[in-house]
Amino acid sequence: MRRRWFLTLSVVTVIGVSAIGLALWQAVELSSLSSVAERVETVKPHLSAFRLAVIGLLALTWPRLPALWTGACGDDRQAYERWMALRWRVVVCLFVIESVLGQSLVGRFLSAISSFPA
Repeated sequence: MRRRWFLTLSVVTVIGVSAIGLALWQAVELSSLSSVAERVETVKPHLSAFRLAVIGLLALTWPRLPALWTGACGDDRQAYERWMALRWRVVVCLFVIESVLGQSLVGRFLSAISSFPA
């Protein structure tokens, strides 16, 4: 079990470091701040789709998650029922956080309110 976690975390670390390195390499290649801002604006929809896909993947794989923590002999039915009860609560909370923070819903709301004539 420890070896699986070690390998999984190693792969995640390699992917994360590669992504950060690629982002830094692209930032050095770009010459001006406006071009960086343009690149960020073009990547925003893809990142939003990625975050929503991760939330969906969590919802789909949620029933298998207790087996990772309880081990292969996890026959504790009560713990499994608690996990399943939390499934949609966690997914909805993540979706609300993505909507409010990731899509800047508060900023859009405040700009819409400030655009109304007094």
